[in-house]
Amino acid sequence: MNEPQLITSRRAGIIDLALSLREKKGRAEHNLCFAEGAVAADYALKIKGAVKGVLLSQEATEKCAKIAREAAAGSVPFYLLTKECFEKISVLKNPEGLALLIEPAKLLSKTSDLPKNSPVACLWQLQDPGNLGTIIRSAASFGCQNFLLVKNSVSHLHPLCIRASAGAALDAKFLYLEEEETMRYLEENNDRVCALSGEGCSIKFDLCYNNSVNKVIVSGNEPHGLPERARKSLPLFSIPTEGNVESLNVTAASAIAYYVFWSQRAPKEK
Repeated sequence: MNEPQLITSRRAGIIDLALSLREKKGRAEHNLCFAEGAVAADYALKIKGAVKGVLLSQEATEKCAKIAREAAAGSVPFYLLTKECFEKISVLKNPEGLALLIEPAKLLSKTSDLPKNSPVACLWQLQDPGNLGTIIRSAASFGCQNFLLVKNSVSHLHPLCIRASAGAALDAKFLYLEEEETMRYLEENNDRVCALSGEGCSIKFDLCYNNSVNKVIVSGNEPHGLPERARKSLPLFSIPTEGNVESLNVTAASAIAYYVFWSQRAPKEK
């Protein structure tokens, strides 16, 4: 393991690099993303060769320090930051004191890269990185590794998305498409599609949906849901609710749909 380089100036080059990774332009320029916190960092360690830098606060917990030492094995650059320096690069109000610089996985390039025999989560221009990360985490927990994001969505490599996904955004497969291309793909796979909308038929929690592992589950964005064309041409499903709550937010609705459709992939052993 390399000895850590002490960083005491908030104007140091590594500070500028870490800050640049908050923006899409910086991530593209350096081919890096920023994974903050013990959970995301621990996940990143399982991705072979992905860690390209380690940033540890002098105030970090022993748990974070242990992960940092493991991540800095070999020739990976290791930086020890003062509390003030780490607070400058952190995206959190209460930083844990650990962040990794990660080389992201390559994006998918065309719809034929999306498998026909595995689940796909289609997300329609989500704007909140926390929402996107939470949905990625939920989908991954039910075995989904394939994501179709309609362009003008927040990036899956946004630091807050990576954190909310518990690291799952780092090695999942992502395809970004324009709206027209997305609709073409969904209409061609209409028999596999489950589009979530308050206008749809209620999901039956006690019903086993045949071949549901192949479902492409489509979630709309936070303020507007799905566009009119999608609502008119795709099979619509809704999550039944009771009381005065009109609807669930996109993260809750998506997680429930993933459970209903994707958790039935195979008979469970008795």
